Amino acid sequence: MIGIIGAFLLFNKCTESYIEGVDVSPNSPGEVLESNILAAAEVALFGNLTGELARLSSIFVQSQAGIKDQPLNELGTYKIYEGDNVNEWGSVYDDWMESAQNLIDQAGDVNPYYKGIGLVLKAWAGAVAADVWGDVPFSEALQGIDNLNPKFDTQQEIYASVQTILSEGITELGKAESANTALPGEDDYIFGGDASKWIKMAWVLKARYANRVSKKSASSADDVLTYLTNANLTGIEDNAYAKFGAKANNANQWYAMYTLRSGYMGMGAFLVDRLAANSDPRLPFYSSDKDVEGTVVGYVGSSPNTEEANINASVIGPYLNGSAQPVPIVTYEETKFLEAEAQLRKSNPDGAATAYNAGVLASVMAVTGADAPADFITNHASKAAGDMTLETIMLGKYDALFSQLEVWSDWRRTGFPALVPNQSPIANDGGIPYRLPTPIDERTTNANYQGVLDLYQKPWFAAD
Repeated sequence: MIGIIGAFLLFNKCTESYIEGVDVSPNSPGEVLESNILAAAEVALFGNLTGELARLSSIFVQSQAGIKDQPLNELGTYKIYEGDNVNEWGSVYDDWMESAQNLIDQAGDVNPYYKGIGLVLKAWAGAVAADVWGDVPFSEALQGIDNLNPKFDTQQEIYASVQTILSEGITELGKAESANTALPGEDDYIFGGDASKWIKMAWVLKARYANRVSKKSASSADDVLTYLTNANLTGIEDNAYAKFGAKANNANQWYAMYTLRSGYMGMGAFLVDRLAANSDPRLPFYSSDKDVEGTVVGYVGSSPNTEEANINASVIGPYLNGSAQPVPIVTYEETKFLEAEAQLRKSNPDGAATAYNAGVLASVMAVTGADAPADFITNHASKAAGDMTLETIMLGKYDALFSQLEVWSDWRRTGFPALVPNQSPIANDGGIPYRLPTPIDERTTNANYQGVLDLYQKPWFAAD
């Protein structure tokens, strides 16, 4: 996008004018402004966190299901090849990460708030790339013709870099407002230019990725708790959302899948059955009681473990299915489950139970807009120290982070929820994938290619 804008401006610049100044439009800036770049970067983030990557991960963890065509026959049966996720790779790098780097470069030292946001967005993009594909180019990425063969950084190196870049972003965002020559505002769709909220989110992302390496880092639990203390989220009012509009070209991606291109996906039986068994008040918000034809079917999911998909599965509910409906991307409730897990690993089950219960209650409020019913609180949000296990915490987090990529990462790292892979005869018998294959474009164009095509090779963070 930035390259296109630049080329357009260059092509239309006159070398001489017949009347001085007639070739200069007051509505055409001579350079792309930070506000334009920030908006592009955030739109790219929204697309990647709520689009195809979110859809395939939701199918993998069985909160949703493919019931027709590609979501059923490819994602639902784990048949994904190196040519199948080229667009997602390109969007993470060319749209999200590159826009973030452009924002950093454009802001320089004169606009630390824009620079700080750019650093947070770049770190986040790098972490998502590592989450999904494992070892990928990062430290040498985005150098254009100066380096057409960037090296592949290890997943371990990328997560370490992510922590460093997030810290740099926090430093920039912590500078005085007067240090800026321009301030983000409406161009920041997430927080409206509020630097303090960006700082909070950056600390939560640091906690998220410190938790990601729980199997590899002895300091993981301590780091998580320290970062959460620094974040100091106080409630769901601190939640960050992907924002959308009322038109088809800027609509919520779940609405686009279920309403504008209906019939391809439905609710997953694992989540629907679990919520129904618990009389969970979030069920009618996550799931409609109607199928794709509008027929009332109750709350019904499709299971990947049957010979055929249930084409009459319920579609998603109002929590996600609206053209301009915001979608959560970083939340207070996530922080409470991060805290619960860290406290459990610190041998503090009392602290874990307190955080877990708070996470469940916060999720119910965020999803339904009301307090949880008394019976539900008694049965599912009044856990004691003796109830705390890693599986309990992961199941609570699974319920709360419906549709988010984090659920797939948690499953890969912990093995919870305990899911049964698709058992149909046409399914890839390797089971639920642990990664996406490195896209073919890297293999054919990058001399330093070190990709992985095996969906079942565990990424570094998940390996024992």
